[in-house]
Order: sequence, then structure tokens, then C-alpha cells
Amino acid sequence: MKREMVVTDVTRMAPPRVCVAGFFSDDGAPVRPVAPFKAARDVTEEYLRCGDVLVVLPFAEVRLDFKRPVSDPPHTEDWEVDTRAGPELVRSLLPEERRLLLQSRVDPSVDSIFGAPIQDDRYICKGEGKRSLGTILVDTVAEVSYGQRRYDEEKAKWDYRIWFTDASGSEFRLAITDLTFRAACDYLRDRKGWDLRRVSGWLTEYFASANTEVYLRIGLARGWEKHPDRCYLQVTGVYSFPDYLGGKSLCDLI
Repeated sequence: MKREMVVTDVTRMAPPRVCVAGFFSDDGAPVRPVAPFKAARDVTEEYLRCGDVLVVLPFAEVRLDFKRPVSDPPHTEDWEVDTRAGPELVRSLLPEERRLLLQSRVDPSVDSIFGAPIQDDRYICKGEGKRSLGTILVDTVAEVSYGQRRYDEEKAKWDYRIWFTDASGSEFRLAITDLTFRAACDYLRDRKGWDLRRVSGWLTEYFASANTEVYLRIGLARGWEKHPDRCYLQVTGVYSFPDYLGGKSLCDLI
């Protein structure tokens, strides 16, 4: 069944996997397209393209071949798609349409999103909750951090993180998986020659400005081998008005 959706989230998983989410165009219901394989639900970077053109981008309206809903609480937004049928670009939302879309979807707080208690301010238990995606308008941004971090015995990995306060006054420190945000940080480092402190400082100052509205898409990761019953909070979309990207898209940054 071909249906249109407006994309709001394109996030980095373990390469080459990505996660896409947004809203159906016809009824506004939240949706996360997933591959038809239970062991690995995430789609791959290849699925973001129509031929050689990257079309599945934030605020693109695309047409996909949806098959059936596959709710797996808290990931109740999942819909299987036929990954053999490539995405079709319908249109790209204008800047003011993007802002209005986010405004219309704002949740009162991070705690109000999931319908289940947040454990240690970090995760939801698998099997609990009514949804896994939400939108908040940030009250304040304390810091944006970009650097390398080592997890256990693994090699150091690039780490993208934000400290913020939501409208209820609750503070969170979450990893950012937004693919475009990550690409923007890497672009400033690799192509502009900025050091890590400069990248972090500039983003912190920009988002903390009283003249900037910052919207965050908050999502839940899936459990993995170390913590199969935990769905950790993460920032799946970072959007600001004025736009911190200066009108650039993922296509311009990779």
C-alpha cells in the first residue's frame, strides 16, 4: 500500500543501518518504517536513495510501500515497508511549514512522551509505554558536546551529546543520533578545520541564544545484547529557528 509520510527523523545506527521516522501525510499518525526482518528492523542507508539521489531527508514528504503495522511496545509506531520498492520524493516542506509541523507536535515534557516511567533519567523498560517518539521545545540548552568517548573495551567512538532543560524544568543529558547533526559536526571538523572545542562551543552558543528556538525529537533506542530489556532515550532530531545549518541539508554535508 503506497502512502506518503513526512520525514522528521533520520538517525545513525551501526553502519550501514539507519532509522527513519515521521508522520503519515493523510492522518498525521506517527510512523517508523522498518525492514521486514524481525532480527534487524532498521533499514539501511541504501534505502534513503532513489537511484543515486538522496531523497529520504528530514522534512521531505516521500511515498513508500507500507505493508503492515508491527507494534512492539514501546516501539508502537513501526510499520513494515517493502524495501525492494525505492522511496519516491513528493516534495520538500518549506521552512515555515517545518516550524509549524514541529509546533503542532510539541509534548509538554520528555516525561510525558512515552506513557511509562523513565528509569534513572535514561531508559524505558522494553514492553512498557505507548509510544517511542516525541517532540519537545527546549527551555534552555546548557551545553553541546562533540568529541570521542570509549565504551568499555571498545575503540573510542565519536560522541555527540546535548544537555538541556525541558518546559517542565527537568534536565537531561542525551546522545544525539540525528544523522544530519552528526554530519554537520564532522563537516566543521574535517572540511572547515575547526577543533572539537570550537565546534562544541559554537553549537552551545547558537542553541543557548535567547533568539533561537530549539526543537528536539526524542526517541527510544532498541535493546541490544548488553541491555536487551532497556530502551535508552536519545535525540533523534535537532532543529532550530533560525536554522543552525544555514539552509544546508545532509546532501551538502557528506
